[in-house]
Amino acid sequence: MMAAHTWPRDAEQGELLVDGRPSVLFAVVAGVALGLVTGGAEPPPTNRGAARGRLAIRAAVLLIMGVMLWMLPSGIAIILDSYGVMFLLLVPLLFAARGLLAAVALGFLVAAPLVRDRVVELTGLEPTGPLALGDDPGTVLVDWLLTGYYPALLWLPLLLVGLLCARAGLGSPRVRGLMLGLGATASVAGYGAAAVLPGIDTAAHSGTTAELLGAGGLAIAIIGAALLALDGPEPRRIALLVAAPLTALGRVALSVYVAHVLVIAALAPLGPAGRFEAAVGIPLLVVMALGGIGLGLALNAVGRRGPLEWLLSTVAGLPFRGRERSGDEQGARLGA
Repeated sequence: MMAAHTWPRDAEQGELLVDGRPSVLFAVVAGVALGLVTGGAEPPPTNRGAARGRLAIRAAVLLIMGVMLWMLPSGIAIILDSYGVMFLLLVPLLFAARGLLAAVALGFLVAAPLVRDRVVELTGLEPTGPLALGDDPGTVLVDWLLTGYYPALLWLPLLLVGLLCARAGLGSPRVRGLMLGLGATASVAGYGAAAVLPGIDTAAHSGTTAELLGAGGLAIAIIGAALLALDGPEPRRIALLVAAPLTALGRVALSVYVAHVLVIAALAPLGPAGRFEAAVGIPLLVVMALGGIGLGLALNAVGRRGPLEWLLSTVAGLPFRGRERSGDEQGARLGA
């Protein structure tokens, strides 16, 4: 994402590899993470209401953060508020059976782009129009759900597939291999369809079924390949060593994302995002990436989370601390 917002490009230059696909990977990883923190392949039958509540609060906080970042002159299509909407849509499906998750994901993958096209046709709203202060609430809602850069109804299958992978059991080599194979197949099918069939668009943020298949499949294949690289003690040691900078950056992803928006907004006279000269954009990318990696390594060394990660987790857990403590104490008494 940082590369997409800083790498120099000409006005006439086409799409870069970093356009669109990182945010899709981000969405799939979000689904995987939600699955892992709620029990993975075998979510516990207790405290599910609290887990849904925490997710709803996280969604609200992300939505507020996103709206605030939209107010800055960064030129970036902010994703956090859209994530908030996606998380809200995911609340009732958080503990759904795997078959239902797959069915809902497939249904939205096919139907949501068709609904979006029909809404655009009827309303005349332009897809991927940026949010602005003073927008009509109805327009903002349609943007969040259907016509924005990250339309929640179109992107919901990405989170659902990530959640489905976590529920299938990421510790299984078979699941990892299926993620790599099926993800690669979906990616080839999506991007391949655009290459051989007229009228099919897979451009970043086009929101077509083909684009979601192509970029989403690529994301799943990347996650599967990364997990396969961890199999075996020696390959695992090497993979963790090579990936240490990315792992550190991933631990503070929210903090770094917000920080990089603030930095780019501050440098708006030299930009905005995606329009930096090479002398500015490339050093800026290097500095922000190294800064994020350094922050992640430093916080990991002292056993701390990123500041916004800590804030999000703390706020989401506040209403449920007493309730969960009571549940744990009751369980201990029953066990005794």
